Amino acid sequence: MIVELNLIFTYILQSLHYSSSLSSLLSLPSILSLPLQFAPQASAHPYITNMLTASILVSVIAIALQFFYALLRLKMVDMQKLRRMMKEVNDWRREYMDAIRKQDKDRIEKLRGKQEYMNRLNMEVMQMNFRPMMVFMIPMLIIWWAVLPQVFGHTVAISPISLNIVGDLLPITCTKGMIVKDVNSITEEINKHAEAIQNPLIRDQITSLTKEARELVDAGQYITARDRILTAYSILNANLESKVQERVPSCTAENEVLLWAWYAIASIAFSGIVMKITRTEMSIN
Repeated sequence: MIVELNLIFTYILQSLHYSSSLSSLLSLPSILSLPLQFAPQASAHPYITNMLTASILVSVIAIALQFFYALLRLKMVDMQKLRRMMKEVNDWRREYMDAIRKQDKDRIEKLRGKQEYMNRLNMEVMQMNFRPMMVFMIPMLIIWWAVLPQVFGHTVAISPISLNIVGDLLPITCTKGMIVKDVNSITEEINKHAEAIQNPLIRDQITSLTKEARELVDAGQYITARDRILTAYSILNANLESKVQERVPSCTAENEVLLWAWYAIASIAFSGIVMKITRTEMSIN
């Protein structure tokens, strides 16, 4: 998932961290570090509306893509050679850090003599990781931008508690503030488009619906507010030559889990299992 610039950065980091647990995390097609502007824009009328069904299907898609990426690595990368090079670089780095810590000048100078070779080796490791990742991006982007937004809504699960560990910087679950912000933005856009309608009665009807939507959100009636917005869009588009694309609030309840976040959670949860099954884990112990 992204856009995929953060994935590229993630895979660069993967070549620099070789412990099995960290490598398992960094090898994911995960979007945990992705800015929200790169999240897919869900449909106002998703095909799957049941939360349980949606969460299961998104998990299945995430796991399937994990297997696909693992198979790409098996086909395109010599895993034995990759592990051997990673071990060589890791052993050199560990010995170099130990020499610095002990202020052993002779060992430091000796190890520095290998630094250029290690840099070349490290670059080759990154290139080996890049090849399957670049191929993987094609189906990944198709699914992320074309399939998921049409099939699912903005949220696909609900959590009993808030998961926003870093707050508004990277929201994972919905908050009232997010819903209010969405509704205000959408209703302002609707009212702006309504100004083009000549009939004042229809204009007033639309602005009345958007005003009611804002009031309902303040009262905590998020689903009803969403219905008012869709009704306003229906009237608006019936009276405009150029149709306006419908937008709905990302959330209909607090603590709903956003689509991209659930995908990332599912990817992380099953990545280790997939790597062990396909023997693509990066453990060099």
